[in-house]
Amino acid sequence: MTERSRNPAREDAVDELAKLPPLSAIAEELRNYPVRLLEQVCEQAERRKGPVPDHTLTFIPYLGETAIRALVDGGYIQRLDDVPYTILAYLPTDKGNALAALLRG
Repeated sequence: MTERSRNPAREDAVDELAKLPPLSAIAEELRNYPVRLLEQVCEQAERRKGPVPDHTLTFIPYLGETAIRALVDGGYIQRLDDVPYTILAYLPTDKGNALAALLRG
């Protein structure tokens, strides 16, 4: 943590600005988008009975790429780079499928 970030006035400003509707909407999207993306990978993998090509996923620019990287890093999906007709493909892991199953109820 830098000296700059320990400034209480700075933290108050961060908290105040985070409440602005466009910024709070971004924060909410950061929380929800990875869940929707995991659901999409799990549903497509189940329907396809195999890997999900990256071009079939609806990525929000930057956020989508970051979310998919987080899901891979977190062990919820695995990235495959040797699938024909696609640059990258994804498969849910047992951990990812278990979480998606909880979401389906």
